[in-house]
Amino acid sequence: MITSHPDSHILVGVDGSAAAMNAVGWAAAEADRRAMPLVIANISDVVGFGDVPALTVAEGIGIFSRLDTEGRKALTAAKQHVVDHHPAVRVTTVQKSGGPVPEMVDLSRNAFLTVVGASGVGGFGSMLLGSVAMALVTAGHSPVAVIRGDESHDGLVPRTGPVVLGVDTSASSEEAISWAFDEASRRDSDLIAVHAWTAYVDVYARLYGVPPFDEIDAQVEAEEAAFAERLAGWREKYPDVTVTPLMRSGKPAKTLLEYADDAQLVVVGSRGHGDFTGVLFSSVSRSLIHKAPCPVLVARTKD
Repeated sequence: MITSHPDSHILVGVDGSAAAMNAVGWAAAEADRRAMPLVIANISDVVGFGDVPALTVAEGIGIFSRLDTEGRKALTAAKQHVVDHHPAVRVTTVQKSGGPVPEMVDLSRNAFLTVVGASGVGGFGSMLLGSVAMALVTAGHSPVAVIRGDESHDGLVPRTGPVVLGVDTSASSEEAISWAFDEASRRDSDLIAVHAWTAYVDVYARLYGVPPFDEIDAQVEAEEAAFAERLAGWREKYPDVTVTPLMRSGKPAKTLLEYADDAQLVVVGSRGHGDFTGVLFSSVSRSLIHKAPCPVLVARTKD
């Protein structure tokens, strides 16, 4: 079950882009549901100027001043959005200069959850949120929510539909399962738990033309038992959550993307290597961050 320290807060990064404002709205709603403070951060990307030899001192000062001004505008707009739509949320802002990736990774150290958009505005001063998102997934100190919208609906972030959970059969998936049940409960939504795996007998069938049916049956039974065991205790902890377990043979990322079409959130682990599946969840999360039509929460144990 997800628990938080009394001083915990949700962190969201902004850079003035529409994607970042979507992230602010999502993070504020999450903070509201959890009665938790929200910290909005802007990082002025001054690191990229180190390789520009032709800047005069005056030009450099002018660019840094513009970055500072743009950052303050982004923070002001983001904070006002929270005040207007989630007045109960206590919100503070942080503005820093440096490399967006190391600064956001450092700020995530004290966060309960870190939230970013799937893309940024690009160019000087941008937090390049797509790059920041992947850095936080691989090197951050908290779980990460990457806020994606449906490109077929003007980038709108879905607010209805089930929570979709990607489950492997390793112990490392427990954090993702915990987050998914907790999110579904707080959102009063159904939970679709998906276990996608590639059977080694599929390879055998491709090589020899005839699948070994006895081995297929044995592997399916083993997968079903491991999957059921992973979910059993969590169903007891969250009796209010309606769970639909689905076991599919196929690539996990592709399978999860199919169910993400109607979801309001997809939850996966940051890494995992199941005894049966051999799934490396970092690659799954990477694919979802780039392609999912809804927010993706990559669960990881808090450092």
